[in-house]
Amino acid sequence: MTVDYARALKSYSPITFADELTYSAAWLQHIGPLTSRVEKAVQGGLLSDRMAWVFVAGYQCALRHTFSELPEDSMAAFAVSEDRKGKPPLPGVKSRQEDGVVYVSGYKTWVACCASLSHLVIKSDRGAQARYYCIERGTPGLTLTSKYGSFLAEMSQGVAKLDEVVVAKALDPSVVGHFGLRETLYIYMAFCAWAGKFGAPSELCSSIIGRLAALADHPPQDESTLAELKAVDDAVQTLRAEIPSSAATHWEQDQRLIAMYSPGIQRRELN
Repeated sequence: MTVDYARALKSYSPITFADELTYSAAWLQHIGPLTSRVEKAVQGGLLSDRMAWVFVAGYQCALRHTFSELPEDSMAAFAVSEDRKGKPPLPGVKSRQEDGVVYVSGYKTWVACCASLSHLVIKSDRGAQARYYCIERGTPGLTLTSKYGSFLAEMSQGVAKLDEVVVAKALDPSVVGHFGLRETLYIYMAFCAWAGKFGAPSELCSSIIGRLAALADHPPQDESTLAELKAVDDAVQTLRAEIPSSAATHWEQDQRLIAMYSPGIQRRELN
């Protein structure tokens, strides 16, 4: 592990970020320049005053671990979800090529940090034709519409409309499969750092963060490391259950952020 959690916790100063843009600006100023992803997750968790920002802190680390094309001074999102419920549903994102130029059009319907992101990673098409592209916010043809729900209510969870957006070289598709687990692990790291502010023993938080960091660098490849992943998930869920309801705005509702990853981890098997 590359961060002294006990020392970081002692240097923590309470601060409130009532909206996403304010937290994002603070993250870019104080957390983004850090060189260690683990330190970013820990310091981002300590900077957070609610679970919406814990999500952002871990999510940004997972994105950077997976997509090296993202600038360090960016706020980003990975948009895969498409409309399945509309009548008729919004069209998904598809590509076309003309004179060597690739254009993408369609909709993505769950875009985290929609209000503050500077870069959007999207998936176009499906199956063997699937491709991934990184698009800057100001790219012509890209429209982002922010929405807010009751879960992680302060974080925008919007819609991206792409209308003949010109995209550059496709990203390496082999890295995409790692994102889901990394998202969980880095969000868990940020959460464990956050939990130390509410009475959780710093030695316990530090130990769990170290175990999560090792798994982020070396995903389970055998039964032993798979068992470790499930055991560390158990430890995180035990920690979650001990957080007082007064810890943060919407805690009783937003603790689902941590709980919802557990079933998938516990069902996980080796490929």
